[in-house]
Amino acid sequence: MTEDRDLFGARKGEYRIPAGAREGQCRSCGAAVIWVATKGGASMPLSVATTEERDGERYAVTHFADCPQAKGWSKQ
Repeated sequence: MTEDRDLFGARKGEYRIPAGAREGQCRSCGAAVIWVATKGGASMPLSVATTEERDGERYAVTHFADCPQAKGWSKQ
């Protein structure tokens, strides 16, 4: 996965990790994930391996960007 960043240092596909986010494991590849809610209320996994902190906030990239079985979970 390439590290495309905007002018503010945010990576493509990156989301803020809210306090109290639930940790878990990907059912496909077994990677550690953090579950967050999207603006629409759906659950979305973020990859723990991509977690970084900026300005006192934690951020991670969606696990769909690095899961080898991500296409199998697509709702297309």
